[in-house]
Amino acid sequence: MMNKQTYKEILRIALPAMAENILQMLMGMVDSYLVAGLGLVALSGVSLANNILAVYQAVFIALAAASSSCLAQAVGKDKSERVAYIASESLKLSLFVSLFLGLLAVFLGPSLLTSLGAVPEVAQEGGLYLILVGGGILFLGFMTSLGAILRSLGKPRFPMYISLLSNLLNALFSAFAVFVLHAGVAGVAIGTVLSRLIGCLLLWSQLPLSLEKWTWSLDKELIRLALPATGERLMMRAGDVVVVALITSLGTAVVAGNAIGETLTQFNYMPAFGIATATIILIAKHRQEQSMVRHLYQTSLSLSLIFMFLMAGISYLAGPFLIGLYTQDVQAVQASQTVLLYSMLGVPFTAATLILTALWQGLGNARLPFYATSIGMWVVRIGLAYVLVTVFNLGLSAIWLATILDNAFRAGFLYVRYRWELNLS
Repeated sequence: MMNKQTYKEILRIALPAMAENILQMLMGMVDSYLVAGLGLVALSGVSLANNILAVYQAVFIALAAASSSCLAQAVGKDKSERVAYIASESLKLSLFVSLFLGLLAVFLGPSLLTSLGAVPEVAQEGGLYLILVGGGILFLGFMTSLGAILRSLGKPRFPMYISLLSNLLNALFSAFAVFVLHAGVAGVAIGTVLSRLIGCLLLWSQLPLSLEKWTWSLDKELIRLALPATGERLMMRAGDVVVVALITSLGTAVVAGNAIGETLTQFNYMPAFGIATATIILIAKHRQEQSMVRHLYQTSLSLSLIFMFLMAGISYLAGPFLIGLYTQDVQAVQASQTVLLYSMLGVPFTAATLILTALWQGLGNARLPFYATSIGMWVVRIGLAYVLVTVFNLGLSAIWLATILDNAFRAGFLYVRYRWELNLS
């Protein structure tokens, strides 16, 4: 009975979160599709800019995970004043971080892409996109935080509906800008920002609580969880940026092909992201019940594996058709197919890493995933990828082999430590 009930409880939170994540990724997919029609230079520039913006998004997801953990504890103890306080602190933290990241994008946009090895024309196109979308990153930050708050308060479906609407608006705005106004990359970027602004306002209108009065201080418990969780995501995404620099050395066509492959394989990871969201919330509620924590972890992992293999299989089989929608360049197509293959092969390690990270964050120990990611990304993935690319000349395959081994290391590290904690208790 507990098994069936646990599956239901996880899926009640995870399915809307999955759909929301998929819809968020669809926004990037629509942008990439529209930009692809402007040429490989524009596509490469926007893909490089999106790697920087992925760092931003990862920071907001980490902040949302920390606030979800704190909110779940407060909701579980029925402390309504604490719930309102944490919600207010979460939004305040998102505001501060958004302003910092937005200014960074506006003032350093093109130079950030140049530092990744982009040629001037690619840096110019991608830099414009980064300035516009990064300058309006506040709306993504608030959408992420507001969605986390509503999910923690028992309204997991509404953020999904808003993501759907936001995606439809993004497609309409961006297509109008490209095909009617002929505004190019700038039009696509502005469409993205406007759609997020509307989504943000609609989510705000559904907050079922009154926010606390403004103060300049931040909650210490939220910061204690948010700092290592954010650090873990930053280590991951900053490492991705270095990896992109390695990919850039392989040529513009490979960069574009890798970007197309990553755009398609994003959907492979969405089930585990959604289930990880549910795992954080539920484990935070039951963190004192060891058997329930173990049961939630095992159930979440099995669900993640099932959904991820299903999505990866579909992506791989439909790959030739989907890639053809973006480009006919032979080298770019081959690079995209390489990404699809390795993404499917790495599913077990990716699923385990995501769920074990959620397990530790739900238990209130966000530092351990931070250590695992820092070592895995900067020693295993980057170090191995560099050797395989520069010494063995394995090309794009080197990047993805190193990625699988990195996830295997992190999953093993986090699992061994979890087993050790169980034996101690």
